[in-house]
Amino acid sequence: SVRSPYGACCYKEMFVRQKIPAFLIRSYQKTPSHCSRKAVRVELLKGKKFCVDWEEGWFQQYRQQQESTSTST
Repeated sequence: SVRSPYGACCYKEMFVRQKIPAFLIRSYQKTPSHCSRKAVRVELLKGKKFCVDWEEGWFQQYRQQQESTSTST
């Protein structure tokens, strides 16, 4: 099945404003540069997908935590 590249973009109704607890997040992925909104697609452990504003304060903290834990050996 061919997946449309636009499936990776975030649309207004996909955004969540509240903080998602870190332990619920399975993975996240920045939206491609062709998308009109700069955002992050967050996948939860249960498979639900949401979009979060890249500039969102709680997400910045989460991302820094992820990076610091993944780089420490």
